[in-house]
Amino acid sequence: MRTLAHLHGAAEGARLVALVRRREEAGYGIRHFLSVGSPQVSVQVGNWGEVYSGFQIPTENEPANWKFYSQFARKPFPGKAIDVISSFMRDAPTDDSNFFTQAFGGAVRRSPRGGTAFPHRDALFYSEPGAGWGTRSDQPGICDPLTPQAQAWIAEFSQAMRPYVDGAYVNVPNVGMQDWETAYWRDNFDRLRKIKAKYDPHNVFQYDQSIPPASR
Repeated sequence: MRTLAHLHGAAEGARLVALVRRREEAGYGIRHFLSVGSPQVSVQVGNWGEVYSGFQIPTENEPANWKFYSQFARKPFPGKAIDVISSFMRDAPTDDSNFFTQAFGGAVRRSPRGGTAFPHRDALFYSEPGAGWGTRSDQPGICDPLTPQAQAWIAEFSQAMRPYVDGAYVNVPNVGMQDWETAYWRDNFDRLRKIKAKYDPHNVFQYDQSIPPASR
């Protein structure tokens, strides 16, 4: 079972979602947020599927476009990093734009038997600035006028955070990243190239940032 504590902040659209094992842990985990303003808290108890679906936006209500930039932090953000986040969020292109974080630690730090391709188990947390914009339509190929502004905002935001983060998450690919090999895989890249050569030597399965097979 998992407990979902959903906190609505005083600022319009602000919210915090906390996933904990037991109901009594929910208040402790978000105690600092509860001390700011007069937030409203709702609690839901259920299995992972029920809890996860409880804070998802219905597809028809989601923005037509999303752009995220993945990054990891290995130590707490200093005040300057918080100032960067605050500054960009004040100038966000839409209300759906956000800065998402997810704590690491615990079982994440334990490498499974036989090794792992994922190299960021030592991270303190994962984060991503994200922009959501546009209205869903049945007419394909329509360019939203907010697209240039939203894309520029996410690019400048992610660049401003670079002194405080490193790495990237392959499931949230950063298009145009020059050092994607080490950002996604760190020291595992050469080993993964050998595995690729064994199972896909002709590179049939590929995309812009896919792992190429090692040369024989």
